[in-house]
This record gives sequence, structure tokens and C-alpha cells, in this order.
Amino acid sequence: MSYSNPLPPMPGRPLAYWLDSDMARTAPQASTSALRDMAWIYGQWRGLAGAATGLGIALLGGGLLALSTMTSAIALWLSLILAGLALLATSILIRVLKLPQIPRSQRPMASRAPQKFSSGVSLTILVTLAVGLPTAFAISGWLAQGPVPAFSFVAVCLLFVLGTISSFALPAYYAENARRDFRRHIDRNAAMRSELENLSTTWRDARGDRNFGPL
Repeated sequence: MSYSNPLPPMPGRPLAYWLDSDMARTAPQASTSALRDMAWIYGQWRGLAGAATGLGIALLGGGLLALSTMTSAIALWLSLILAGLALLATSILIRVLKLPQIPRSQRPMASRAPQKFSSGVSLTILVTLAVGLPTAFAISGWLAQGPVPAFSFVAVCLLFVLGTISSFALPAYYAENARRDFRRHIDRNAAMRSELENLSTTWRDARGDRNFGPL
């Protein structure tokens, strides 16, 4: 992330001033502010929660499928179900514990994850082709073994695609639209807006000359 500051220090401004759409257009997209840092963190946590949800559903679905078709493979279906439940619990914890704490989060660290939705989609397609196609080919014999194995084949393919989309495309979408989504979150969440309104008039950059906004 870039930490350039194109605006002179303007402390004490109310939140409404920084949320004004004209103010947001004035500052270059590459510039930063406290609100933009919060939006970036918000997008990263939402992306992680979304990935955990999608992967959790995929693993849980795979575990239930294994349980119904390979009852004797206890280690397989049990590990998949437990991993899926753990990821779903992680997603819930992020939404409950992390998202409400966004105004009190530290300045974000750099991320190597895709920050553009198009990049996330490209990575999803690449992984699907590189890993999903060989896997599908390896189990394609299930299609000739009757309705239940054929259904299992389709289910495994769909769950794999769900996992790759959740891992790469979804976090990239949240990252690309973090500022827009954080603005909407502020508008919908009265407690968050009240906290930011109080913070906007007292906030000072302890390590530079950034402003509280714009978003």
C-alpha cells in the first residue's frame, strides 16, 4: 500500500466531511488515510471470512458425501467434517470479533493476495485447470458405475469449484470493493458510525501527517 498524503493535515474534521463523495474523488486512489486503512482491513477480514465460509462448506459437504458413500473410511469423512466445521466457526468468529473492532485496528500489513477481482478469477481458473481437471479425470470412472457414483462425481467437482472460488475470487472481490463496502457498512451500522464520528475529531497520525479521511 502507498502511504502518500496529497492533502495538508486537517485535524478535527467531522466524519461527514471525510465521507463526502466529492472529497473522496479529490484524493488520488493510491493515497491513504485512516479511513482507507480501515476499509482495507475490513476488506481483508471479510475476504478471509468468506474464504473460510466457502472452504468450510466445501469440506463439510465433502465429509458428508464421504460419510454417505464410504462409511468405513472413518478417518476421511471425520477429518473433512471437523475441518469444515472449524473453518465455519472461524468465519463466525471473524465476523463477531474482528469486524466490530475495525476502528481500533492497527495500520494494515502488506498482502500478497489478489487485490483485483479479475486477478482472483484468473487464479481461480488456473488452479481449477491445474488441479481440478486432473482430479476430475482421475475419478471420471465413477460416471459409469451407476447413479450414486455419478452424483458423487458431480458433487465433488462442484465442491472443488466452490473451494477455489472462495479461496481466490471472493477475497479479491472484497479487496477491490473494500472502500465501497466499508462506506455501506458505516451507513448501516449505527454503533460503528458513532465510534468513527467521535474518532474523526480527535484522531492524529502518530507516525506521519495522514488525515483521518477521505474514504
